Amino acid sequence: MVYFAVGGTENLQPYWKRYMCKAMVLVFVVDSSDAAQFPLAKKHLHELLETDLYLPLVVLANKQDNQGACSITTLHEALSLEEVGDQRKLFLIGTHVRKGDTEVNSAVQDARDLIIQMVQDGR
Repeated sequence: MVYFAVGGTENLQPYWKRYMCKAMVLVFVVDSSDAAQFPLAKKHLHELLETDLYLPLVVLANKQDNQGACSITTLHEALSLEEVGDQRKLFLIGTHVRKGDTEVNSAVQDARDLIIQMVQDGR
């Protein structure tokens, strides 16, 4: 099993589509406390999803523990996840990870287990 993690910075974005043909699941992480970035995140997400209409999608709404973080429902609407297609498995999970945490919270563990299961099942 091979995992690719490609960052979201502008200089790395040209590499995204290069790896999409090998992907078994797309894990898209969004800072749920930065609503100003939602339109750009939506644009990039939908561009990536156009490459494979059946690729499962796991959206991690990170920083749910921050004051002012949007709800899962708000993020679902902001990213227009209702438009990703009926053929695609879609999961939206609220998470929070802090630098220096020694324990992984249950939402992150659940997301990890879900991703591993989807890869093992071949989507």
